[in-house]
Amino acid sequence: MVRPNWTIVSDCRDKLGESPQWSHATGELFWVDFYGPTIRRLSHDGTRRDWILSRFATIGSIVQCEGGRLIVGMNDGLYLFDPQDGAVTPFADPNDGRAELSYNDAKVDRHGNYWTGNFDNTEVAPRGILYVLTRHGKWCIGDSGFVVCNGPAFSPSGDVLYFNDSAERQSLAYDLDPATGSLTRRRVFQKYIQSEGLPDGCCVDSAGCVWVAMYDGGQVIRLSPEGERLESLALPVRNITSCCLGGKDLRTLYVTTGSAANAGEPDGGALFSTIVDVPGLPEPMFRL
Repeated sequence: MVRPNWTIVSDCRDKLGESPQWSHATGELFWVDFYGPTIRRLSHDGTRRDWILSRFATIGSIVQCEGGRLIVGMNDGLYLFDPQDGAVTPFADPNDGRAELSYNDAKVDRHGNYWTGNFDNTEVAPRGILYVLTRHGKWCIGDSGFVVCNGPAFSPSGDVLYFNDSAERQSLAYDLDPATGSLTRRRVFQKYIQSEGLPDGCCVDSAGCVWVAMYDGGQVIRLSPEGERLESLALPVRNITSCCLGGKDLRTLYVTTGSAANAGEPDGGALFSTIVDVPGLPEPMFRL
């Protein structure tokens, strides 16, 4: 594994950092502490703003919406969060109140559809569902039968969805129909062995390659659109949770991490960054 020069971006240490989101329009980076549960925003001048949502147990993801609000995936549903005044309002619950399931990773695809998955709170039963809210306002099921839904990410043209089935240690790929948001031709994109960790969050660069964060694996792996392993970047902590590409030229790889009890890792839970050769793509926002 290559050991690049990592920079610790902020002085906070998250219990479980997740869902990094770069705003190309404002030059701001958002991410969350899953167990905070806290939303964090790092501005272009280096100042950080935190919002603690103490009425909830966990916060699995955020996505940016046109107009500045965020869709926030909480343990009991999806909410709208307004950074201007901190207001939190209910948005949706496609899970329809099913017990012992919490919302996890979420992204907006290149056609404007919102994708989110959930996970079984015991992390044992394959009850998790990957949902899509189409740009036309219709909720659909993309796929189901997962213990933990992680990812997703999308090819530059938006015709392929990548998804991490963490419990089975595999990344999946699907053909994505932009008109309907439906998924077809499910296939295994990559398999991982135990020593590599569990595939968690991911992102796609402008060459169509997929960066995969490996929880309990201490690395991020870059895969070609054909699934070939191109790079593996080692980090100084084990629990790597997610990643995104941002910065002025979209060549900064931001990586969220989690703390590990009794692991002797003072930087566990830090937000890391390094410069990569291939830039990312401006990520779309959801239109409410």
